[in-house]
Parts: sequence; C-alpha cells; structure tokens
Amino acid sequence: MWEQFGVQPEVAESVIFPELIRYSIFQDKMETGAVKSLYVTKGTGGCDFSIGRFQMKPSFAETLEKRWMRSGLARQYNLYFDTKDNETARRIRISRLEDEEWQCVYLAVFLKMLYLDYGSFDKNGEHTQDGLDTLPIREQVRLTATAYNRGCRWVNAGYGPLEELRERSREKQFHTAIIPNKNTKRYVYGDIAVRHFREITGK
Repeated sequence: MWEQFGVQPEVAESVIFPELIRYSIFQDKMETGAVKSLYVTKGTGGCDFSIGRFQMKPSFAETLEKRWMRSGLARQYNLYFDTKDNETARRIRISRLEDEEWQCVYLAVFLKMLYLDYGSFDKNGEHTQDGLDTLPIREQVRLTATAYNRGCRWVNAGYGPLEELRERSREKQFHTAIIPNKNTKRYVYGDIAVRHFREITGK
C-alpha cells in the first residue's frame, strides 16, 4: 500500500505508532458517533474529533484532499477526492476515516505531500536546502512524525525551511490521557516514533 506512493512502510508505521498506543476503542466509538451526527450535517464547525486507529480529524482529511487535488498527482495515482463542502462529501469522508485501509491511504498521501513540500528545491527550481528525503532516516522519521502529530498545517508549506519543524520536534505535547490536565505526563511524539523505527528496523 504505502510503497505505491513511494513511502517507506517502516517510516509510515513509525509515524502512526504513538497513535496506536493511545487508541481507545470505547473513546473512539463515542467520538465517531459524535462526528457522524454533527460533522456530516454541520462540517468541522459542528464537530472535529479525531477518529479511527490513526486518530485523524475530518479537518485533516479535508485539507489533505484539497492539497492532493491541487498537486497534480491525482491523475498519476488515479486517486480522486470530492472536495465539495456538502453532506454527501462529508459522509464519504467519515466512512473513509472509519476504514483502516483508507486511513493508510490518507497517511500515504500526507507523507507524499510532506516530502514534496519539504524538498530540496523551491518552485523556481532553485536549490534551497537539503530536502527531507536527503536527511538521515531517523531524522526523517522524527520530522514526519512531528508534522503528522501537529496536523495538516504542515502540508503545502510552500517549500519552507525545515527549521520550524525541527524546533517543534523537541516539544513535549503527546499524552495518553483521555481527559488531560496540568499534571498529565507528556512526551515528545517524535521520540516514540524513532524508538519504534529502531525496534522494527535495527537502524
């Protein structure tokens, strides 16, 4: 699945591994029910909870679909999204977010866009930095995991520098509490992803 998009499976698996630790079937059923009833009728203004094992929000999927359709890659991969803001499109989106295979597709699209946006060249073909794909593999895992955890705002970054993403990769934001408070223990999301990557690859 992930290889079809040019994404390393071990990187993809490591990116979502922290979410699999936090995933709760009971909580997910409650949040999915709320999303189905409110998001479908009112959009993200009505409800925007994370759902599914990969903990993706409807707003994440919306932004990703729009970015994908603007990227010119839809025809190449024969993958098209209806990005209209209506109940039919939102109902289809929720159905996909509940499906683990579609969650894998969304993750692959996200990573594909991230590597594209944080490439080595700007829109005019000028070399600006050593792109995401040229970095040591552990750093790729750390940065892609950080971007995933922080949401789809990192997609379509305009070929921006990686420095802000590197700064964010050190923040302790991730927790496993259902209802977090000021005493909730927090972790660096990228650290968990890198540790998992090392365990499954030995690298």
